[in-house]
Amino acid sequence: MFLTKWFSSKKLDETPSSPQDLLHSVLEKEELNAIYPFVWKENKNFIESGGNFIKVLAIVSYPKEQKGNWLSDLKRLKGNISFVQYLEPANAEGMIDYYNDSIKNKEAELLKTRDPATRIKLQSEIKSARYQLNQVLSNRSNFMYLYTYIFLQALSLEDLKTLEDNVQRILTKLRMKALNPHYCTPMAFWSALPLGDNQLKEYTYQMCNSETASSFFPFDDSEICYLSPMAQVEGINKTTNSLVAIDYLDTQRTLNQNMVVIGTSGVGKSTFMVQKILRCFAMGIKMYIIDPENEYSRIVRLLGGEVVHLSSNSGTKINPLEIFTTEITDTEDFQGNTDFVKDLVKQKVQRLKAFFKVLKPNLSQVESSILDKMLTQLYDRFSINEEIDLKTLTSTSFPILEDFYEDLGALKTTDPERYEKIQDFYFILESYVYGSNSLFNGHTNVNITNSLFSFDLKALQNEVDVQAACYFNIFGFLWDEVTKNREELIYVFIDEFHFLSKNPDSMRFFYQAYKRFRKYNAGAIAGTQQIIDVLDTVDNLGAAMVENSHTKVLFGLDNKGVDDVIHKINLSFSDEEISLLRAKRQGEALLVYGSQRAFIKVELTQEELRLWNRERYWEKYGKDPDEIPDYEARNEMTPIEKEEVRHFVL
Repeated sequence: MFLTKWFSSKKLDETPSSPQDLLHSVLEKEELNAIYPFVWKENKNFIESGGNFIKVLAIVSYPKEQKGNWLSDLKRLKGNISFVQYLEPANAEGMIDYYNDSIKNKEAELLKTRDPATRIKLQSEIKSARYQLNQVLSNRSNFMYLYTYIFLQALSLEDLKTLEDNVQRILTKLRMKALNPHYCTPMAFWSALPLGDNQLKEYTYQMCNSETASSFFPFDDSEICYLSPMAQVEGINKTTNSLVAIDYLDTQRTLNQNMVVIGTSGVGKSTFMVQKILRCFAMGIKMYIIDPENEYSRIVRLLGGEVVHLSSNSGTKINPLEIFTTEITDTEDFQGNTDFVKDLVKQKVQRLKAFFKVLKPNLSQVESSILDKMLTQLYDRFSINEEIDLKTLTSTSFPILEDFYEDLGALKTTDPERYEKIQDFYFILESYVYGSNSLFNGHTNVNITNSLFSFDLKALQNEVDVQAACYFNIFGFLWDEVTKNREELIYVFIDEFHFLSKNPDSMRFFYQAYKRFRKYNAGAIAGTQQIIDVLDTVDNLGAAMVENSHTKVLFGLDNKGVDDVIHKINLSFSDEEISLLRAKRQGEALLVYGSQRAFIKVELTQEELRLWNRERYWEKYGKDPDEIPDYEARNEMTPIEKEEVRHFVL
């Protein structure tokens, strides 16, 4: 897609007699004859030229207010589209008189009417006129005439109709109105060519100030730099070499603080995640990390954080049956019910059934129903009901897997029919209670008091089923930690989150929790190398989760991954963006922040590189990474700078 702007400033006596004369005056006649189309047919709604079908839309209505980069959706729309504009200066003195008279007339009308709707309308018009008048009188902007055309071209009428429908859909979203100038099709066609000959001024006339006109320019298209005390620097803009900085606490710009980081091995995903951990730590943000590959343990320890290593023989336990929070999070329907504890138990039972489906993927509906009843009875046996205050309970007050295993085993005597149906699950559960995979059996002994806490799961990498179950159990535990506090900002780093996509129920829980992070003043930073596994989940939950992330960081992918991202995520990519994703350049990514995009280069500061990669630090700086540089000395002002500060006058 092309964005073209033409500025008309020529005198009338310099204008050629026709567009064709202008073409002849610029081009060689022989070459011009060679490129003339062999077919030229003018129709009421389109022009057929050389096997192409062309239509030009004239913009006749614009939105009242817009910010920079508001045309990004239209500029990224796929197809042969040109966005053509003319800008001409208006008579400033005439416009001052116009707005001055307009304000006086509207104020006089306001005094004469008591109709609420009319008064509101007049007050809005007066406010707008006062703003425009103030802009000119204070020399902040000048008045201009704006004319806009959209040039569409396709190989068939059907493609042209599809292209026009897509454009009209975007224009409706942008609150712009475009008309097909019937019986003036040739005039619209010549107006949209780079000839400087605007033949349909009456159709496209719009008066605006220069500030408004500047919003049509794509100068800020690739700039994402919102500097503030809480802004997070994500990288260097490859196009402009400026910082890419985002204030995720600015709710006016940021829908949610969730971020998804996608990229194959070796392209810089882990470096980006480490960079984010280091910078969030410097800002005092509390962080929890799920680390399946043990990539962040060293950094966490260097920063004074705590690392828990989980394995099949680990002494660290997170009891999947413990209720960690008194927050109802799975559904809003529970709000207002009197049996609050009962509802919490129901919520926990639903999560446990999802957990058990990770242990036994082919768990049947009958088995699930039996487990539901047995879990409810187990909590009742431990007196966890509406008569108890959950805040008085400790970790040892809750049942563990061994208790549940024994209750299932008791069915062999008390209810043989149910036992027969649950027997396979009973034998599987045995290995998680008494066998080699007993990491889930026991009372919780993890106490998160550190503001930086990481769970290392690498020891489970050869036990895929156990790792997936552990991943799900930890995420549920951390989600409950997040819901305990709505005031403190918390980030949960969920690396290789495709483990949660292996089971539909665990993915559903993850997706529902992911959507609600914003409600608790928290953010989830989810990373994965296996985007194919994520996007192939049931009900498209993986794609929905990626789309729900206001910020997306896309590093290089293999060809299948690129195709999946293009077709399964509700995002359109330019050819340049697709090339970057396929190229897999280390440290380079496409950052999508809402409707804005920028190519970024992930560059660690000297200290970040010293902490993260000692070998690269030596290669780049030639210094011993064990020696901490004197960074304060670098910030010492020179005598000249000190003198300038002394004489600085605000």
